[in-house]
Amino acid sequence: MKAVQLKHIRKSYGQNPEVLKGINAAIEPGEFFVLVGPSGCGKSTMLRIIAGLEEVSEGELIIGSETANRLRPNERDLSMVFQNYALFPHLTVEQNIMFGLHVKKIAKSEQIKRCKEAAEMLGISDYLKRKPKELSGGQRQRVALARAIVTHAPICLMDEPLSNLDAKLRARMRSEIRQIQRKLGITMIYVTHDQTEAMTMADRMMILNHGEVQQVGKPLDIYNNPQNTFVASFIGSPPMNLTAAHVNEGKLQIANKWDIMVDGYQDGEVILGVRPEAILPANEMLPAADVKVVNVEVLGTETLVSFELEGNKQWIAKWPGQWSAEIGEILQVSVDPNKIELFDAVTGERLEETHSKNVLEVVL
Repeated sequence: MKAVQLKHIRKSYGQNPEVLKGINAAIEPGEFFVLVGPSGCGKSTMLRIIAGLEEVSEGELIIGSETANRLRPNERDLSMVFQNYALFPHLTVEQNIMFGLHVKKIAKSEQIKRCKEAAEMLGISDYLKRKPKELSGGQRQRVALARAIVTHAPICLMDEPLSNLDAKLRARMRSEIRQIQRKLGITMIYVTHDQTEAMTMADRMMILNHGEVQQVGKPLDIYNNPQNTFVASFIGSPPMNLTAAHVNEGKLQIANKWDIMVDGYQDGEVILGVRPEAILPANEMLPAADVKVVNVEVLGTETLVSFELEGNKQWIAKWPGQWSAEIGEILQVSVDPNKIELFDAVTGERLEETHSKNVLEVVL
């Protein structure tokens, strides 16, 4: 196991704007670390810098205890799994898996031993004599993963390895990759644009946007305490509902429908964030306001209800179970006052919780 550190890493191409803007990260030995963000945010570039496929424009990359800026890819003691599998079509599965070992001039008997172990671990022992074209997408991905495993490298890099698979297979492969990483104890750095993958697989994750770090932390810490409106809207399915609100004399006024008593904030405009599960059906504990239903998605174990808040603004509520609300129906809903987040109206940064949240009031 090895640690990876990025210190003030910057990357630019000629006169173009920087792709990475001063990235700092410390990835612990044996950690499953996920880089997540929208397309073009710089996550794959960061992975390629760690792999040695891109040069650092500025900053320091440390792998283990060694500065790796000038090390060639084959000197970095790591393996990589690509999005497109990168298998040799003219070689068998067995030959593809052992290719890197052959290049390293490892004894043939050891190559065969490692290949069989990896193939058994990934359930592809029956396909060793086949060519890649004879395999399904999931089987090809397992071959690419086996090729990375047999090197016994302490660090494994993965660049959106599941994006070409269907939803059901992606879910299964997520679990398999995580179990393999735990079993081998390797440091894994995983790139994805899928926040569900990040939430379910990561020990810690880094959220990037426009080449800048937005937040680093454990998945649930980030979900429960987003640092800014970008993180709040990116993490979560459905994402956090965001709307302009107003603080006036200790009351948070929401869309002319609810007031929440708050302390510790200056009067003025803020951005309110509410998770879909924090919007509740009317009950006796909290006052409720009328809203108009505009869409309903019954997913079996839960129901997503979209409703008009004000003007063209819509919110989504997520309720457990199956609800038979009709489009156009007027429902009464409440907001859980203990599960709101406030952000600066100008910067979008999270406001510190130096306040208390009291009983919700409905504005009639």
